[in-house]
Amino acid sequence: MGKKGAFDIGISLTKKTADHSDRNNFDFSFYCDRCGKGWRSGKMPFTDEENMRIDNGEVRNIIWGRDHRFAFERANLEAQFHFNHCSDCGRWVCDDCFFASGSDERDLCRDCEKHNQGKEET
Repeated sequence: MGKKGAFDIGISLTKKTADHSDRNNFDFSFYCDRCGKGWRSGKMPFTDEENMRIDNGEVRNIIWGRDHRFAFERANLEAQFHFNHCSDCGRWVCDDCFFASGSDERDLCRDCEKHNQGKEET
């Protein structure tokens, strides 16, 4: 589970993530569970006019925290289109670390593909 200050941002798709959010924008990076290659979400602004007019810092922080969680969930969902899920070990990996069989067999990360290939040869 990731944290940014006092705000819990939820469970990340990948094992490693980074939060680059600031007072005005939400922005996250997700990293391949095998090689560490990163993908960064687009900036999502926190500029709702109603929110910008709030003078009370505590209330603004609560609203920012809520919107921060929503932005993380959105980026987390978008990350699913940039990483592949290994049906064997469950890791989320980049295209370079993924072996798509092209058949009805399971799609695997390169490590699991090599491991299963070694089993078939013995």
